[in-house]
Amino acid sequence: MTQTSTARPTTVLIAPAMSVPARVYRRLEQALTESGFDARIIARRGVEEGSTPPSHTSDWSYEDEAADLADAIAGARADVAGTRVVVIGHSLGAQLIAMVAQSADHAPDGIVTVGASVPSFRHYGIRGAALGAIGAAVMPVSGIVGHWPRQGFGGPTPRTLMRQWARMVLTGRAPFALDRSIETPTLSIRLDADEIVTDGAAAALDAAFSPEAITHWRYDDAQCPAGGNTTHIGWVRTPEIVAARIAEWWGSLTPVAPAATGSGENPPG
Repeated sequence: MTQTSTARPTTVLIAPAMSVPARVYRRLEQALTESGFDARIIARRGVEEGSTPPSHTSDWSYEDEAADLADAIAGARADVAGTRVVVIGHSLGAQLIAMVAQSADHAPDGIVTVGASVPSFRHYGIRGAALGAIGAAVMPVSGIVGHWPRQGFGGPTPRTLMRQWARMVLTGRAPFALDRSIETPTLSIRLDADEIVTDGAAAALDAAFSPEAITHWRYDDAQCPAGGNTTHIGWVRTPEIVAARIAEWWGSLTPVAPAATGSGENPPG
C-alpha cells in the first residue's frame, strides 16, 4: 500500500545520523517520493558544505538540533496546508525526534526510528569497555580541541552535544524521558546487522514510547535487494524495502476518507 491512496498528503522528513551528510540519504528520499510522499532531508548542522563546522567558537547542543527539527516540522506544515508530517530519525536523528515528540510544540504525526538507541556501555557486553573509554575521552578531548574531532567516533561533533552523548554512554541518562510517554504512532526499525546498536540499546530507546503506539520491524539481510545490507549506515544504499515498509505502515494508520480541514497536527485515526 502506498501513501497515494490516502485523502491527505504526508510530508516525510529525514533526520540524519550524527555527522552524516544529507547526500547519503538521497536514494531514501527518492524511494519515499516514489511511494507517494513529499520527502525532504533535514541538513545536519556543521556537516553540510558551507555550514559552519564545530569549533571553540561554534558549539551547540542536543536541544539546539531538536529545535532545528521542530522548525523543519513547522515549516513543512506551513508549506503544505493540511499535511501530516512523519519524521524518520536515523540514529542521532531518532534521539532528536524523541525530544521533539515530548514537547507540546511541533510534535509530528508519525515517527519512524532506524538504528536508534540509548548507547549506554552496559548494553554492549564486552564491547562496552571500549565504548565507555570513548565516552570518558569526550570531556578532555573536546575541551582541548574545542569539539570532538573527525578522527573520533561520530566526528566532527560540537563539544556540548558530544558531552551529552558521552553522558548517555556512561550513565544511561538520555536527554529525553524514558517514561513511555510518547503516544505518537511509531515504527521502530531494527537493523539486523547493525554493528553499532545492540538489542539492549535499542530497547532502551523504545522505552520512551508508549507500548500501544509502537510497531517493531526487524530488517534482516534476507529481505535486502541484491547488493544491500542491514548495517548501521549501509541500509541507506538500497533503501527501497525500508521505504516500502514505511509506506505500508503509514497507509495502515491513515484512513481513506474525504479530506479534512485543519492544521494536520493530530495523529492519524
